[in-house]
Amino acid sequence: MDYVQITPEQHGLMLQRIGATSIDDLFTTLPQDVRLNRSLDIPAALSELEIQKTLSELAGANYTADRAACFMGAGAYDHFIPSVVDDIAGKGQFLTAYTPYQAEASQGSLQAFFEFQTQIARLSGMDAANASLYEGANAAAEAVYMALNVTGKRRVLMASTIHPHTRAVIATATADLPIDLVELPAVNGVTDVDALRDALDEDTAAAMIASPNVFGLIEDWAGLFAAAHEKTGTLAIAVFHPIACGLLKRPGECEADIAVGEGQPLGIPLQYGGPYLGLFAARDKLLRKMPGRLIGATTDAEGRRSFCLTLQTREQHIRGAKATSNICTNQGLLAIRATTYLSTMGPTGLRGVAERCYHKAHYAAQRISALDSYQPAHPDQPFFNEFVIDCPVSAGRIVEAGRDAGLLPGVPLDRLGIGGENQLLIAVTEKRTRAEIDELVDLLKEVAS
Repeated sequence: MDYVQITPEQHGLMLQRIGATSIDDLFTTLPQDVRLNRSLDIPAALSELEIQKTLSELAGANYTADRAACFMGAGAYDHFIPSVVDDIAGKGQFLTAYTPYQAEASQGSLQAFFEFQTQIARLSGMDAANASLYEGANAAAEAVYMALNVTGKRRVLMASTIHPHTRAVIATATADLPIDLVELPAVNGVTDVDALRDALDEDTAAAMIASPNVFGLIEDWAGLFAAAHEKTGTLAIAVFHPIACGLLKRPGECEADIAVGEGQPLGIPLQYGGPYLGLFAARDKLLRKMPGRLIGATTDAEGRRSFCLTLQTREQHIRGAKATSNICTNQGLLAIRATTYLSTMGPTGLRGVAERCYHKAHYAAQRISALDSYQPAHPDQPFFNEFVIDCPVSAGRIVEAGRDAGLLPGVPLDRLGIGGENQLLIAVTEKRTRAEIDELVDLLKEVAS
């Protein structure tokens, strides 16, 4: 309903019907010291022509990846999106942000989600995937819930190399639970397997490791998960990068029990930081404990192939307090985008994107490392498409210089609270050209001079 069109007379009738004399009566429970207590600072009304011009000017003030070569990453990446993704996702049949609650009446949407689940299960190397979650950090929190519910244990080991925003979401989501979140230390930018072994005990529910990690480095999932499984009942949770799965070993191949990730690289624009798309997959043995919606294939009364919501006893609208989760929001529209992207690229196309990201990032790292005063922060560690550079000046100064030069040079690590002010995290996707990388190198050289 569009409340903008309600007249003052209609306002009055609505208030009269509910027994209120004014809008303020609806907010009597709010203390005065948290109220605005003045009119909103809204400019005078404009014509449609004027408002379009004003909004265009405001939008033009944004400095986006569409206007500058983007080397920013840290969880959100400037990947190429085929035009078919916008075309398919924009169709009225799919244009919804959520799974329909009368699901079986929407066979097209359910089939699309079924295809999404199949693709994510294959991409991650796991047995089954759900129909998506709210975003990557939420998926990681759901993995922690699931591990606690499955094992009945109370300790969760988290690598310090997991993105700090993800770790913060997990800490917030579990703040009221009687559990112990243990941070595993890193050695030269990657998780120390001996520290993981030392931290394990009989009450450890899971160990969570991200690879590539927040520094872009490739962790030893196989070795770390093997160590975690040395303690009976401890689950291994992989936080994965979906594009990296086109080139590197997948979570399932490294014996992960649960795999979660951020789906933004799969055909989803940067859109001001999200939310994006939570990916969640697991082993068959954990299927009944998975959060969120799960679409299954079946047959209808006439024997035709059809789709339905499966194992709905996990859902909050069926089981209430016994549900596996009450915050398992499905990102329907973004799951459609990811499905279309993966269908368009196919295994060969996805591997090609991953290879280009890898090789272009290594070309950039090689060029930058050859500069005087610039050094890789983790020179002996393998990385995928991101790497950290120790700079002779503050990373913030480089970012400011880049804006003037039409570049987005990277993310200062001190903004994430995980590095010094002179450390810059640089991401390179398949969209970056050799000329743009060389331009970044020239910028860094100029700033240091």
